[in-house]
Amino acid sequence: MTRNIVGLIVITGLSVVPAMAPRAQQSNIDVQALVEELALEESPVAARELPFWRKPEKIYIVPPGYDDAERALQMQSAREAVGDVELVQISYPIADEVIADAEVLLARCTPRIIREAKNLRWLQDSRHGVDSCMIPEIQDKPFILTNTQHTSGPPIADHVVALMTMLTRGLHNFHRIQLQGEWKDRPIEFPMLELDGKTMLVVGLGGVGTAVAKRANALGMSVLAIRNSSRSGPDFVDYVGLADELHELAGQADVIVNALPLTDATRGLFNTAFFDVAKRGAYFISVGRGESTVTADLIAALKDGRLTAAGLDVTDPEPLPEGHELWSLPNVVITPHVAASTDQGRWRRWMVVQENLRRYVNGEKMLNVVDVSRGY
Repeated sequence: MTRNIVGLIVITGLSVVPAMAPRAQQSNIDVQALVEELALEESPVAARELPFWRKPEKIYIVPPGYDDAERALQMQSAREAVGDVELVQISYPIADEVIADAEVLLARCTPRIIREAKNLRWLQDSRHGVDSCMIPEIQDKPFILTNTQHTSGPPIADHVVALMTMLTRGLHNFHRIQLQGEWKDRPIEFPMLELDGKTMLVVGLGGVGTAVAKRANALGMSVLAIRNSSRSGPDFVDYVGLADELHELAGQADVIVNALPLTDATRGLFNTAFFDVAKRGAYFISVGRGESTVTADLIAALKDGRLTAAGLDVTDPEPLPEGHELWSLPNVVITPHVAASTDQGRWRRWMVVQENLRRYVNGEKMLNVVDVSRGY
C-alpha cells in the first residue's frame, strides 16, 4: 500500500458548492456488490489510522462527466457522500492557488500536482491507469493515491474477445473482401479456428486480465496467467505463474493477451526474445499499454510467421502516425485506444469515486489504493 493520501478536490470552475448534509452518508448504491463484481481491493488499514489523515474541511473536485448535466449529477451525489465538507468545483487547467491549497483533490494525477501540491493528503484519479504521474518524487510524498482500476475490466474484456474472434475467424479478411464487392468463401490467407480447447495466456491478472480470463474460460479455452504479486487466482484460471515464467507459458499459448500496466519492469517486455519463444502462429492481443511492446519486433514477428495476427488497441507510438507500417499489415486489426469505452463505464467509475469520497471523509478503508512503489 502506498504511503500517500490527499485531501479532496472538486473541479469545475472555482465555484464553491456548499455541503447540504450534516455528515457523510452511505449512498444508496450496493457497494458490496460493486466491490465483488469488479474485484476491487480495499486498503488493509483505515485512512484514519494513517498519521497524516484528518477529516478534510474542503475538497477540490473536477467532475469527470462529459457534459454539464452529467457533472451536475456527480456534484449532487458528491455532496451526499461528503456531508458537511465544503466542495469546490474546479476545471482544467488547475489554478496554482488550488494546487498549493489542496489537501484532497479529485483530478487527473500529473507530475505538476505531485511536485507542487505540498499539502496533499489524498488524490483520487478518475482514470484506471496513473503511470503518467509516476515520477521519482512520488515515492517520498506522504499521501493516498487512488484510481478507478478494475472498472474498465468488463468492456476491455469484451473488446479482447471481439479482436480475438475477428482474427481467429478471419473476419478482418472477409470485411476487406466485402468492401471490394467480392464473394470468396475460403480466404486461405488466414486459418479459421475454433476457440474451444485452445489456450490463452493472460499477461497481467488484474481487473482487466481477470475479466478477460473469465470470458475465455466461458468460451471453452484453457487459461494461463501471469501476475507479479502471487500465484493466487480465480477458479476459471488453470494456472497462475509469476513474472519469471512468462517465456515458458508463452510457448504454450494459442492466444496471448497483454493486460499489463506500464512500469519500468513492463516497458518493452514484448520484444524479439519474447516472440522467439512464443508458440509459433500465436495470436497477440494488446490492451495494456503500447510501450510494453517493442513495435519493430512485433512487426517482424507478424511478417515472418512467428505470430499469425495481432489485435491492437494500444500502440507505440500513440496515436499511430499516418503511413506507419502497422496500418498496412493484412494480419493486424487496430482500434484507437477505445477498448474501455462503454455505455456503463462512466457510471462504474463514478460509483467508485463517490464511495471513496464517503470513505475518506469518514476515515474508512479506501478502494483502489495505488502502490506507488510498483506504479499501479
